[in-house]
Amino acid sequence: MGRMLKEELEKVLRSKELARLGDSLVNFLVSAALTLIGRPTGVKVPGETLARAFLSSRLSKLGKPRGIAPGEAMEAFLAYAWLKGSLSCEESVEMLYTGLREGYDVAQALAKLADYLLEKIEAD
Repeated sequence: MGRMLKEELEKVLRSKELARLGDSLVNFLVSAALTLIGRPTGVKVPGETLARAFLSSRLSKLGKPRGIAPGEAMEAFLAYAWLKGSLSCEESVEMLYTGLREGYDVAQALAKLADYLLEKIEAD
């Protein structure tokens, strides 16, 4: 990962504004994936789940963001990836759905999605 991208991502992971957008986005993505497994549902993904996802993803290698919880950093990253065009809702729901069907819990499925998006962003 280049120095400029690393610095940009460190800034992204500290963004409370992006985290607020990411909160709604991650709740939608997880709700849609869970709906594909069963009946329609709407969930609020707990901060603890998001923190576990952050800590088990490659994002954690950038270090613990200062001034923001790890779960909020995960939300900020997902919002950034969506705004950048690296994350499509359809593809993300499909990846989460597949992970959940394979036995991953929500945190593991989100970590897998974050790792995929990070690779995609690094390749751009």
